[in-house]
Amino acid sequence: MPRVFLLRRCASTLQTGSNALARMPGWQLNGMATTISEACSAIRQQRPDIVACDLNLPDGRIDRLAQECQLWPERSQLLLLADSADDLHLFDALRWGANAYCIETGNGEGLIKGLRRLAAGRAAMTPLIAQQTLALFGLGRSRMAEAQASSAARDISDVSGGLAPGLLKAEQHLLSLVAHGLLSPEICAHWDLQESELERRLLAIYGRLHALLKHTQSDDRISA
Repeated sequence: MPRVFLLRRCASTLQTGSNALARMPGWQLNGMATTISEACSAIRQQRPDIVACDLNLPDGRIDRLAQECQLWPERSQLLLLADSADDLHLFDALRWGANAYCIETGNGEGLIKGLRRLAAGRAAMTPLIAQQTLALFGLGRSRMAEAQASSAARDISDVSGGLAPGLLKAEQHLLSLVAHGLLSPEICAHWDLQESELERRLLAIYGRLHALLKHTQSDDRISA
């Protein structure tokens, strides 16, 4: 039974999230909070499977919790609740440790979809996030003809340029297609993949971002 902790910016959004979970048989509400400070100790104690959290809380942005979670021996997955896929803070939170995001529609349906997708090991990605990810790894976009080829989905050569652990060529191709604005069904058609597999690859790319951050921080400590 997946256990969910809700971290929302006010009582009304907490109630919306709680109502949404009540419509999900087999899911359990593990706790609630409206501030990062209140949530940190509760999450460490209760160890929920997923923390569904707003990007901005009364005492700061969720980046703070994402960074703290990276240091915990046992960490929950973070699902970001955004008002828009174009929110400029989305990438920062994903980079610092959040696992996925969903767009909250105000009735809890976005939360339900996001929770089920993350629990299944899947995630979504916007063209802007794909562009930002490529830039962070110091990579350009693959040529469209190359990225669309079915063989591109199976290219496991490393393109990290020394960043460890780095992106695979297939992941660079996927980021390139997303960055160009192709939708998941279009990419699946080119690559002959199920959409569920494509979304699992997107979730893995977010994991690459977290690993890159840890590697960069480790290098910084050595340099110091």
